[in-house]
Amino acid sequence: MSYPSDIINLESNMPLNSSTRTLRSAIKPSKYLNLLSAEQYIPTVSQAIQLYESSEEKRKQLLFHTPRQIPRGAYQFSTPTVRSKYQHLISSQRALDTLQISSSEVDDSFYQEILSGTKTHYQPESKPRTKYNDQGSNDGIFPYAQTYAGFQFGQFAGQLGDGRVHNLFSVSTGSDSKTYDLQLKGSGMTAFSRFADGKATLRSSVREFVISEALNGIGIPSVRALSLTVLPDTKAQRGSGVEKCAVISRFSESWVRIGSFDYYRMRGDKVGLRQLCDFLNDEVFKDLEKVVFEKGKYQVHDPNDEDLIEIVDTTRYDSLYRQIIRANAKTVAYWQVYGFVNGVLNTDNTNILGLSMDFGPFNFIDRYDEEYCSNSEDPVGLFAYGNQPGAIWFNLVKLGESMIELLGAGPELVDDPEFIKDGVKEEQKDQFIKRANSIIRCGHKEYFEVFEQSYLELFGKRLGLDEVLDGDKELFDSLKVILHKGEVDYNSFFLQLQQFVSDGFPEDKQFSIFTNETVQERFTNPQDKIDREYNEEIETLIRDFLFKYKERLTQIKSTSALETSTPANPLFIPRSWILEEVIQHTTDNYESRDVSYLRKLLNMSSNPYDKSKWGSELEDVQQRWVNDIGVGQVTMSQCSCSS
Repeated sequence: MSYPSDIINLESNMPLNSSTRTLRSAIKPSKYLNLLSAEQYIPTVSQAIQLYESSEEKRKQLLFHTPRQIPRGAYQFSTPTVRSKYQHLISSQRALDTLQISSSEVDDSFYQEILSGTKTHYQPESKPRTKYNDQGSNDGIFPYAQTYAGFQFGQFAGQLGDGRVHNLFSVSTGSDSKTYDLQLKGSGMTAFSRFADGKATLRSSVREFVISEALNGIGIPSVRALSLTVLPDTKAQRGSGVEKCAVISRFSESWVRIGSFDYYRMRGDKVGLRQLCDFLNDEVFKDLEKVVFEKGKYQVHDPNDEDLIEIVDTTRYDSLYRQIIRANAKTVAYWQVYGFVNGVLNTDNTNILGLSMDFGPFNFIDRYDEEYCSNSEDPVGLFAYGNQPGAIWFNLVKLGESMIELLGAGPELVDDPEFIKDGVKEEQKDQFIKRANSIIRCGHKEYFEVFEQSYLELFGKRLGLDEVLDGDKELFDSLKVILHKGEVDYNSFFLQLQQFVSDGFPEDKQFSIFTNETVQERFTNPQDKIDREYNEEIETLIRDFLFKYKERLTQIKSTSALETSTPANPLFIPRSWILEEVIQHTTDNYESRDVSYLRKLLNMSSNPYDKSKWGSELEDVQQRWVNDIGVGQVTMSQCSCSS
């Protein structure tokens, strides 16, 4: 097969990535596969390989691809479904750079075939398993689907799992020795497909491919997208129509979710839960800064509340819970500051590292509106923009409930052999519940403290402020009231304010940058008393904010406002109407290998702070995407979960 390379410097026609590493040379066995238990029917890589190489087609279908309940185990072995035709569309240059893999790899048949699911890459075990699990060696390589359950829209949904995802292997980088787990989405059915077909549409795959790289480009913690392959002859029924399908390859430091803990809780599998927690402590969080309880700082002890106790000494499981809390609090702060709305925040798509993931009906807010919900299937706004911090905290409470025995044990009992074997005794239950409840209450306090501190720091940077001072929260809150009333485009506002400050606060623009054209027209030509009162209110709010903001800028110590705000305010974000335009162009033109719109959008989204990396092609399209903000476009749109 021969494929065109879409990973070239559009200015010089030379590869951007100077690395000579190949995908094949970067592959290594997954520690998730090696250190955690597989399901009982195919417990080892060697048995999976034996079945894959056999002629037992019915048994392959039953064990690899047939939906069923998994009574225990962190994963089940499965292989991508073979499709009749594949066509590589594009790969992300920044993703290749992250993995330190050569740009020339996109033309390599191994790269194309493995990342599309055309072929299955596997290798047998080489040594016995040594930790967490005594079922045999799994240090080889074979595709697998992860097990998890989940609370969806607040209700427990039972076993879920990777219903259309195949985890392939880990990929090591070169100089920095990081490791990522690489998987395919839309690659076929697994034991977890339930009533689904294991497919992903080209529409949803383009959206996920772009937003993964866009969030990372902005600086928002996110899983990454490596490549996108269209399946020309594969179709899926979605809604009222039939859509073309695709496969996306994506990677992450970890794909473990809060739903992974929900699964062990559902099964009552205390051994599996401890294995998962030990794996995360030893492998996933090992390079992150360890957190410990500072004496008195995170205490939520009320002597009059019999359900709380004072936390003095802590365990590695307390620390794990806190690290997951802190990571997610910081990510939600990014979402709120940059106006990103995920659309679905169930426990099964809440990453333990706080990475944005599993993108469905996402969007960026065009106007500041805390009630805006991007998901058309969420009529009560459970996952609305303003509800995202609370939605993630709900998931973290469920995590605490799943870990209740490990959190409740405390340092005296957590490693006691009798406790590990038999669990909590009846006479210990009250004490366990009190300690776990106290830890969760401490976590609640810490979550919102970390969220608010991160939010204030990030929001301040967008305004050119280099540190958080007393009074900043009130200043920012007053600005958000103005943005809501003025209905100005949210992300563009910060760029306009940046220029406004640089120009010396020109009097003739003091009103226009805070309000859109409709509001300005109402201000210029008030129709009634309501309009006049509204005009007086918003004018007072703007003048009051500008007075306080000017005063606040005089307190900057380390650098200028422009130097602080420029790296914090993206010049471009992929709006929904732009994505729809690109999806349509790609769908209409992929057969002729014209992915110019998709490539342009990827360049702009991946490098939102640097126009020099957007390329010189499609300049008219670029100008329209940047400048046509809500002019004749559908804003604050919604879409469904269907993908």
